[in-house]
Amino acid sequence: MTTVPLGAPCVEKCPEKYDLYQPAGSALHRQIAADELREEPAIVEQALEQMRDWIAKNPAIHTCRTDASFLLRFLRVRKFSHLAACETLERYLVSRQRFPAWYSKLDTAEPWVQVMIDSEFVVPLGRDELGRVVFLVRYANLDIDRFEVTDQIRFFTMVFETICHDELNQIAGLVCVFDETNVPMRAFAQWSLTDIKNYIDCVTKALPLRVKEVHVVNLPLFGAAVGEWIMSCCSEKLRSRLKCYRSMDEFAGKCNLLSLMPKEYYGGKQEAMDLKRQLRESLDRCRNIILALDDMKVDEKRCLLVKSQTKPGGDEGMIGSFRKLDVD
Repeated sequence: MTTVPLGAPCVEKCPEKYDLYQPAGSALHRQIAADELREEPAIVEQALEQMRDWIAKNPAIHTCRTDASFLLRFLRVRKFSHLAACETLERYLVSRQRFPAWYSKLDTAEPWVQVMIDSEFVVPLGRDELGRVVFLVRYANLDIDRFEVTDQIRFFTMVFETICHDELNQIAGLVCVFDETNVPMRAFAQWSLTDIKNYIDCVTKALPLRVKEVHVVNLPLFGAAVGEWIMSCCSEKLRSRLKCYRSMDEFAGKCNLLSLMPKEYYGGKQEAMDLKRQLRESLDRCRNIILALDDMKVDEKRCLLVKSQTKPGGDEGMIGSFRKLDVD
């Protein structure tokens, strides 16, 4: 199957013409949008107009996408409060410039990306019965000798951008399963606490993605301290959506997701090769869109809605680094 890449979107902040809003093609997702997000044509059109006007008149923003698909990411995650959506967009633009090693020049065609896909570090599992997209993350599959924290974040960002591009994911959100079976301590030791804090801030305050559930299975005892630090950086709402399981048996008994898992999991029904191919096709299709995000520019010093974000290296002296651990 040939995957046709999508074209790079326009980043003019005041284009001659704006595209029109189109409701989601899925009846299930249209219902979710109405019930959970207050998404109705009149509300959407007004919010898009307000947000586009704010972008056009904002001196801090030099270039930015204004197409409906892009702006709806932010409006949906903030349930069509256009002021809250503008704040999230501003944080998104600032984060991308503040952490260029994480967010710039993300080319999904680079050879290392295929290595990541083949390792099955991150695997898309499709949609659950509630229409939410489900992903499986397995750190035991990651070559930590080759891929440092920056590489991991860059790959996560590519995946997140493909998720955000799909309007069905904007509406129903994401479910993530972290299988921590056989994860070495060195995988945790790669991440400094400053990296964790900065990245969690970016994900929770600037990424326009509805995280509906996070399932963590087989977290080793030495990972508990890292897990506690991660949770301390998250909102109460996100903490309430985290569920931990001592074993895959417990996960299988309490969750309705096992049939989506790869066949190597008992009860799983999907072929790993098919799942890897689907991820490859999604990344290929969104390559130009992801690269074009670099064309959006903002003057951070003039951003009035971003009141305080942790800057790189802010807490390193106080909280130290897990890289100092003596591990094999």
